[in-house]
Amino acid sequence: MKTLKISDQTHAKLTKIVGQLTAEKGKIATYEDAINALLQKSIILPQNLLSAIAEFIDKNKQIGYTTEEFLKEAIRFRIEAQNSQHKIQFPDPNTEASV
Repeated sequence: MKTLKISDQTHAKLTKIVGQLTAEKGKIATYEDAINALLQKSIILPQNLLSAIAEFIDKNKQIGYTTEEFLKEAIRFRIEAQNSQHKIQFPDPNTEASV
């Protein structure tokens, strides 16, 4: 077991994720569960791409994007474009996959 030093702000964010995981799973989640969920769902984007996104959002504040909202919409747009072009059937990202 290791100890991590994190800021109060990071702790608050992790606590929120712990709450979300607890609600989703119906059982009490831990901070380790929250960190593992973040690691499983994360991707590392090149700095130049992140800078381009930040610049676009900054120049187009009237749209009201956050980085997360921008990326979600861009991914949905790409999936729809690929689906239309190649008739690929992707699962709807807004519904849970049945197991």
